[in-house]
Amino acid sequence: MDATARYGAGSLVNTFVPARAGDALRLALFSRLVPGEGRLLATGGAFVAVAAARAVVLGGLVTAGAILGVVPLWPLLVAGGLVLAAAALAVRARRSHTHLLDAFRELGRHPATAVRLAGWIALSVAGRFAGATAVAAAVGIHKPVVAAVLILPALDVSGLIPLTPGNIGIASAAIAVAFRAHGVSFSHGLAAGITLQALETAVGLSIGLASVLWLAPYRSPRARRVVLASGAVAAAAGATVLASLLQG
Repeated sequence: MDATARYGAGSLVNTFVPARAGDALRLALFSRLVPGEGRLLATGGAFVAVAAARAVVLGGLVTAGAILGVVPLWPLLVAGGLVLAAAALAVRARRSHTHLLDAFRELGRHPATAVRLAGWIALSVAGRFAGATAVAAAVGIHKPVVAAVLILPALDVSGLIPLTPGNIGIASAAIAVAFRAHGVSFSHGLAAGITLQALETAVGLSIGLASVLWLAPYRSPRARRVVLASGAVAAAAGATVLASLLQG
């Protein structure tokens, strides 16, 4: 739960600040848990390892999209390049003692941990894929599953360098353009992008606020329970309002 809170606090910052400033906060929060010297380097290396595992999972999704003929192969080349770079770092980690490669060194020593990491990331991508499919179906897009295959790579590419807080506007436009290239009207694609981004922003805000409440210092355990319970009620009320707005 503590790790989720530290990551979620970064999501809250990314919602309001451009250029992925929340990642810097995540780096600072997680580095406090690393003992010894080189804490920032070790934490940064762990983030790179997670990004490499995510590239593996997304590479599988892009491959499926390429087989269906809806996604070009160049994103797969990018993902493959990241995977090869990660493999090179893993090999290098065996002969190096730099803290930047600590995460790769540990994953190489414990392959089961690497499999669990990939599994959790795959679960995350699957949840996002299910959400994108539901949004595509809700706005009346034909073949929503195929549409979701288009949406996720578009979101990842547009989020590489977010120029606006929460990547607002840019991700929606990227999804609309991707859909337009495959015969879906720009208005339908834009509607899907705006709806999905609204949902992701709501989730980021909810988890981010809950994370801040979890990490905040409290005078007693009872005070923590009261604040967290109040936050849960507020989040449930907000989710109800958002659902009614989307239905309307």
